[in-house]
Amino acid sequence: MASTGRRSKASPKSGATISDVARRAGVSTATVSRALSAPERVAAETRARVAAAVAATGYTPNAAARNLRARSTRIVLALMPGMSNTFFNPILNAIEETLSAAGYGMIIGDTRNSTAREAHYARLIRAGQVDGLILFTGHLPRGEDGSVDVGDLPIALICNEIPGDGDHSVFDVDNRLSASKAVGHLIAAGHRRIGFIGGPEGNIEAIEREHGYREALAAVGLSAEDRLMWPGNFQFEAGIEAAGRLLALDRRPTAVFASADESAIGLIRALRDGGVRTPEDISVVGFDDLDYASVIDPPLTTIHQPRADLGLAAAADLLGRMTGNGADMPPTRLRLPCRLVVRESVRQVRIERARA
Repeated sequence: MASTGRRSKASPKSGATISDVARRAGVSTATVSRALSAPERVAAETRARVAAAVAATGYTPNAAARNLRARSTRIVLALMPGMSNTFFNPILNAIEETLSAAGYGMIIGDTRNSTAREAHYARLIRAGQVDGLILFTGHLPRGEDGSVDVGDLPIALICNEIPGDGDHSVFDVDNRLSASKAVGHLIAAGHRRIGFIGGPEGNIEAIEREHGYREALAAVGLSAEDRLMWPGNFQFEAGIEAAGRLLALDRRPTAVFASADESAIGLIRALRDGGVRTPEDISVVGFDDLDYASVIDPPLTTIHQPRADLGLAAAADLLGRMTGNGADMPPTRLRLPCRLVVRESVRQVRIERARA
C-alpha cells in the first residue's frame, strides 16, 4: 500500500530525503545542506558524519547543492605505495562509498615504489584528468624529470604526511600515544624486557610508534636496548626475520611490541616453528587490528585503528574542496584516537621474574 506521506527533496534514485540524511548524521537539515553546498562552513568531523549518512541512505544531492566546478572530471586518484597490505581495504572502501554517493568515481594508483609508475600518475594529474588526489605515499608524485606539479589540485593525505608541508589536509591517528599504550599494557602485565619490531625507514608512522615504545619504557625507568629493536616494513617477513634474531639471543625478551599486525603475526608463526610459544614463552602485541588479528592462534592483542573513519573524513574533506569554495578552506589536520583491544597473546608474569 502506497504511503500518503510527502517526502521533500527526494533523490530520484534512492527515494532518500535530506531529512533522512540529517537524522542518520544527528544534525539538522540546514547543516546537511551547508555540508553539501558550502562545506568550508562546516567542521571536518561533521562533514564526515554527513558524508557517511549520504553513503548509507543513498541520498543523491542535486546539481545545485553539489556546486561542481566547471570542466570537472568527477574522478579522484588514490595513490598508494602498494596494494598487497590489507590494512588499506577499509579506508579505500569508505572513500569509494563516500565519493560514489556524491557522484564521483575513484582510480586507485599503485606506484609499487616505482619512479616510472609514479611518473605515469603525475602525467594524469598534469593533464587535468582527476579532480582530487588522496595520498598514502607520504610525498607528492614526481614526473620523469623529478619535478612536482600538482597545481591547485585538492589533496588529502592519509596515514602519512609530508614533513614541513602545511598546505594539504592530513588524516591520521595518534601513533605515539597508541604505541605507548600498547607497551604500557605489557608493562602492566609484569613485562620489563620488551622487544620492538619497527616499520619502514623514514615512515612517519614507524617513527612515532618507536617514540611511543621508548616513552613507555622510560616512564617506568627502563631504557630501550638496541639488541631488542629490530627493523621492519609493516609486513610478515619483518616478523619472521625478527624471530630469527630473537631466537639467537642468550637472554630473550618476555614480550615484543610489533609496530604492525602483519609483523606480529609473522613473529608468532616463526617463533612457533622455533619451539617458542605465544603467550606462554613470549607475549606479543601488534598495531592496526587487521581483520584476521582476532582469528589467528592466539588471537592478537593489538591497537585498533579507526580505518573506515579515516577514509570517510578524508573523502568528505576532499569533496568540500572539489565541490565548494575549496580555495577558502584551510587545510584540515584530523588526528583520530585509537583503542587497545585485549585478546589472548599477552600473559601476566610476576614482577620478580621480569626484573630477574
